[in-house]
Amino acid sequence: MTRSAFLLAALSLSALLAGCTTTTAPNHSTFTLQGVSTGVAFPDSVLYLASGDETNLDNVGSIGPSGAFKLKATVAPAASSAFDLLTVPSGCTVTGSAQAHPMVHFYDRLVVNTPQGDPLGSIKEIIVTGATLPFGQAARVYSDRAAVLRATVQCGTAAQRNYDVSLVRGWNAVEYSVASNSVTMKTLGKVTTTFNAERALPYISVVFAPSTLTFTSNSTFEVSATFYQEDGLGGTFPLSTDVDGLSVEPAEVTLEGIAVLAARPGAGLLRHLGLRAQALTIPLKFTYSGTVNGTRPFVLTLNSDYGEQVGRGDGFLDVRRP
Repeated sequence: MTRSAFLLAALSLSALLAGCTTTTAPNHSTFTLQGVSTGVAFPDSVLYLASGDETNLDNVGSIGPSGAFKLKATVAPAASSAFDLLTVPSGCTVTGSAQAHPMVHFYDRLVVNTPQGDPLGSIKEIIVTGATLPFGQAARVYSDRAAVLRATVQCGTAAQRNYDVSLVRGWNAVEYSVASNSVTMKTLGKVTTTFNAERALPYISVVFAPSTLTFTSNSTFEVSATFYQEDGLGGTFPLSTDVDGLSVEPAEVTLEGIAVLAARPGAGLLRHLGLRAQALTIPLKFTYSGTVNGTRPFVLTLNSDYGEQVGRGDGFLDVRRP
């Protein structure tokens, strides 16, 4: 995760309270995060640590119909995606002290998916008692080294970053808070917390394989397209592109969402039999009747009955005709 993604994730945090648990700081090579989430039910789903643009797929947890979940992190995050916690861009100033520049991974939530990969929502751990910061929540930091940071990073009028942490090498728990123009991270003491679950916004994400449509002497190009149903969104949706002359078959796709299955009689039995909404993978045949050569991006759009965009897929159109 990049430093900018870390700040963007920080500034967008929000939380509501739910059922309680007690957390103490994990450290070293492994930790276990477990509890009961309330607010939204995610039956028979899987969990991953996440923040900003990073999701750790190496450590997977599970959540049952009652909201009880457990994730045991035994695999260290990849060093290639770590970022310097004390990065100081040009034009910024640092006050205070710091021992070492730890390369870290930061996780402020659990993301919830179906076993097939459809995003359903997220779970955040909110501090109920023992907080030393307003609106504090518990987050996890994996550090590549022991480090002590008592420092403030200020970049003009941008959000101020405040650190008061003593990190061990490995997993750490921190208290994390976002104010109007600051982000603060402190070592987590003994606190009482609650896990709150929130649904993802309904949307459909489309991924193409391959992601480039190549037209030389051909007029059609076929790809494998996977439709991921965020929040279990389902229905029949027309498909269209934003490039003149580029059409697609089939002209519509039908996705049976989790909400549709849940509303049927005997839905609970269906789930126990392993029948649930899935990420749908189908072939799509694109036809290009235009005459413009070159490479450019294109967007495949899914619209609702009211003309509202409910999903999209992004790819490239490469035309090299004589």
